[in-house]
Amino acid sequence: MIPALLLLASVLLFRVAPWLSGAESVRALAGWSPLMALALCGSAFFPRRWALAAGITAVVGPHFVINSLQGYPLWEPYLPALMVVVLAVSQLGAALGRKAPLPAFLGASLLSTALFHLATNTVSFWSSPDYPAGLAGWIQAQTTGLPQYSPATWVFSLRQLAGDLLFTTAFVLACRPLPAPAATPRPALA
Repeated sequence: MIPALLLLASVLLFRVAPWLSGAESVRALAGWSPLMALALCGSAFFPRRWALAAGITAVVGPHFVINSLQGYPLWEPYLPALMVVVLAVSQLGAALGRKAPLPAFLGASLLSTALFHLATNTVSFWSSPDYPAGLAGWIQAQTTGLPQYSPATWVFSLRQLAGDLLFTTAFVLACRPLPAPAATPRPALA
């Protein structure tokens, strides 16, 4: 129960709340999101029937809420790519399983951040006419992004990496049972 509450609270706090607070909050927390950690750890620790649903719901639910509140279109070109990334990360979490050591989860978290970055920024490059055509435009999409959006793509991704590692660590520690206390030897009765 505690892991589920932790996951829900983190999605609401870091994904939806900044949009309710205003543009400054959104810029300050841009990239800090539990989504990839939720997809990764949800698949490893939740029952199979919830594993994929948790990651997809955490991505799609807040997306529609945020876009509705801000008057943005509900459907964005990157959404299918994001869902594919979430499914791939979920499969990685399922392959790791609940008994994998924390460093394995952190390595998978690093991989999931890189996959998210490459996939979503590549879709941005393909779908936005603001990027120059060719390799230079793709590199711009992967590094600085478009000048009218802040923070730069690489800053967003560094924040996302820090958030993914932090949330993955928190989820793994919260989802694992605490070790039983060691038995203390009893003194001999004389």
